Amino acid sequence: LLTASCRPGTGSGFGALLDFAGLDRSVFTLTPGESGNVFSAHYADTLRGWREFVADRPAVPDLLPRPAWELLDDDARLDYDEARLAHHARLLTVATSTIQQVITEGRRLQYLNRHADAGRRGLILSGPARTGKTTCLAQLGKTIETMYHRRNPHAAGHIPVIYLTAPPAATRRMLAVEFARFLGLPAPRRADGRAGLDSVCGLS
Repeated sequence: LLTASCRPGTGSGFGALLDFAGLDRSVFTLTPGESGNVFSAHYADTLRGWREFVADRPAVPDLLPRPAWELLDDDARLDYDEARLAHHARLLTVATSTIQQVITEGRRLQYLNRHADAGRRGLILSGPARTGKTTCLAQLGKTIETMYHRRNPHAAGHIPVIYLTAPPAATRRMLAVEFARFLGLPAPRRADGRAGLDSVCGLS
């Protein structure tokens, strides 16, 4: 039996354009899987999904006083209630002190690394599962990308942030595939991890 968490979704997971006159010229693509599903939590793993996440600025529905709400007709009251319920069902991220600390530290490291030729500093978030590490990093990336485009309003095609998800024991090839998936590039065909990374970096 398949549980709800592992039922197959819709769409193919692998695509290939074969050139039988010269197989070396064939092109293979790895479709995003859950990342390509707009209803999936992994939709942001693609460039399109990430950009939509960054640009999302949900409007907060007005809270009507009780007398004003009672004056609405049935249709208007239903629309009003549905809009507020849909807003709360999105479970929007609250800017907690932890998120603000991660954003502040991430921006500080970004400035320190901007002109560093060597010894660039990284940021590692560690902690138990389900404590908000991914949420913090996503908000950090959103802040960095928003500020970049604010400073460079004509750089709409630039990609200042790449958002990847990978298991702890990910290999170089797995990371290359994740980069390719995010950028919408053909998946590296060779098993050599270095070659896969070089091909992704060259295409991007």
